[in-house]
Amino acid sequence: MKTAVEWYNEEINKLNVGNDARVFIAKLFELAKEMEKDQMVKFAEFVATYSDKNRNVYGQILHAKSKYDGAERTIDLLEEYYK
Repeated sequence: MKTAVEWYNEEINKLNVGNDARVFIAKLFELAKEMEKDQMVKFAEFVATYSDKNRNVYGQILHAKSKYDGAERTIDLLEEYYK
């Protein structure tokens, strides 16, 4: 599965641009990949230290105050993280 940065880089590389532009785009791509990696690590640390965790009957970690409230999806945590 591609990240958004990888997809964007592939689309940009389809453009008809000169060599100088390609070198510049490659540098920007590497910077974007580092930024993306840093964001993923910070989010993983946030999820790992999220205080309201429980386990369901299958042993899966739920990121919620209880096993029954609606905030158990990781996407909910991602939205909270970016507030």
